[in-house]
Amino acid sequence: MITSRGINGPNVMTAEWVMQISYQPILIAAFIHEGSQTLKNIEKTKEFGINVASQKQTTEVNISGGYSGTELDKLKIKSIFKLDDPQKITTPLISGCTINAECKLVKKQKLGDHIMIVGEVVNIKHDESKNPLIYHKGRYFGLGSAIEQDRMQINVKKEMLEYFKNIADNKFVIKCVGVIVKSKNKILVTSISKIEMDMIPFSIPPPGVNQREHLIGYLQCIGLDLQITDIPFMKRLILKNGKNVQRVNFVLFQGKIKKSTKVLKWKNPVDDKLTSVLI
Repeated sequence: MITSRGINGPNVMTAEWVMQISYQPILIAAFIHEGSQTLKNIEKTKEFGINVASQKQTTEVNISGGYSGTELDKLKIKSIFKLDDPQKITTPLISGCTINAECKLVKKQKLGDHIMIVGEVVNIKHDESKNPLIYHKGRYFGLGSAIEQDRMQINVKKEMLEYFKNIADNKFVIKCVGVIVKSKNKILVTSISKIEMDMIPFSIPPPGVNQREHLIGYLQCIGLDLQITDIPFMKRLILKNGKNVQRVNFVLFQGKIKKSTKVLKWKNPVDDKLTSVLI
């Protein structure tokens, strides 16, 4: 996981192609897509952090690699990332890793369809009690057997699973953004007309779009005037019916009603397992 720092604060991304290329001085090369937020940050600050994930960090790796910095402030997601203070740079590091290396940028070069950045390590620490995480062909491994991601599995009705599989359009993971509004023991919901079921207000943002801003625009379009927090939390689920499954990420914000141009619908979350899990 590569950490960087920009005008909007610290950011993290997952990179598959990272390697040490020199012993003295210690140099590490990483390959990043041109135009990424991480690359812009590194070009400006001339520094970055290399954080080699441990086997218990599948969630952090998945999130930092699944969303761009323009879509979501990943490091603000509640209870996901814990940061460590650096010693020689100003960019924070990810806690719980096997290796944390503080790097100063010494070279940038376009190679093929990626940009190579090379950093000189100015400080490094290694936690020998932790084993590194390995990623291969869409799965995580340790130094041995495969590691299953920590997604909560939820049994849902056939109609609900088919609805999410249809909007997934063969995508491995659906990225949803929604709002949780509570009133006493109930939660605000909207109707999914296609399956005659109720869900929290949620939408699926296009790639590269800020999740919170998209949610605000979506809520306005459906007639809900809500005040939402700027601190997201996340639920990573596997929806299941029989042998059929669909993986779904819910980026969620807490909300309060300001005013509404429509009659509000409330639901007791205990009546629906999926809704109860999201809150």
